[in-house]
Amino acid sequence: MGQAYVATEEAFKVITDWRFQKAVGSRANDLAPAEEREELRRQQQQLERERQEFLRAKSFEEKRLAREKRIFDMEWQMLEEEWRRLAIEKERMGHKAHHSAHSSKESDTSERVMPSDVSVSVFFSGVKNMRMLRKRYRDLIKIFHPDNVSGDTDVIQKINEEYEMLKRRIERNR
Repeated sequence: MGQAYVATEEAFKVITDWRFQKAVGSRANDLAPAEEREELRRQQQQLERERQEFLRAKSFEEKRLAREKRIFDMEWQMLEEEWRRLAIEKERMGHKAHHSAHSSKESDTSERVMPSDVSVSVFFSGVKNMRMLRKRYRDLIKIFHPDNVSGDTDVIQKINEEYEMLKRRIERNR
């Protein structure tokens, strides 16, 4: 009976070990899908954060491009207007120069048709009142501000000087 008891006890240990292994294995199997689901959830959250960041960056870039396009369109429109005005002014001055050349025997080089600082004063041509002056000044600042792509510090300084001079002149005429 001693040997049978030992064999039974050994069989019991083997069966107990087997059941323990099965229990631990089944729990490990239960934990593995839970851990995998948790990892998958973390990855989905990370992916969603990256997607949101991308959408914010995309929106910012679209706004920046729209702002640059608006500034470019404003520049283009102002340049077209100024070219038209210059063409009209040139034609008008050409007629004056032509008439003065026929009426006097002086050479055309003694008469200046345009002031030396045409580049900035042209931007303000056609401005008749304070409201128009302020609007034109704001538009020019938006276009030529040094922080913009087409910005220029020297041009801004000249625009500011011209603005102040015209502002004083308009205020005196009131």
